[in-house]
Amino acid sequence: MVNKVFLFLTGACAGFLNGLLGTGGGIIIIFALSRINKNNDPKDNFATAIAAILPMSVVSAGFYLTRNSFDLKAVYPYILPAVVGGTLGAFLLCRIRADRLKRLFAVLLIIAGVNMIGK
Repeated sequence: MVNKVFLFLTGACAGFLNGLLGTGGGIIIIFALSRINKNNDPKDNFATAIAAILPMSVVSAGFYLTRNSFDLKAVYPYILPAVVGGTLGAFLLCRIRADRLKRLFAVLLIIAGVNMIGK
């Protein structure tokens, strides 16, 4: 029961961050999964987070579109490169050691945090 409540709250927090900031939901999900599934392969946690991010992002984008919060035409240049990059990333996920993925993830979080503070 405690895990179900924790997962529910994690999902709510992830969705909130995704809707508010456009990012961060996957970070929350990875954190929660790594705490609950200590024996789980980190690669599974990353893949699960990606699967959860898609519906969160679709809902958030739909909400923003109905409020005219952004120009949909501005998204078009990113679609094809994002699909190619996502495919390549998913392909490499199976081939990179978990400890290296965790380090890469940590470095990206630090870079993103420093970048956001500096703006």
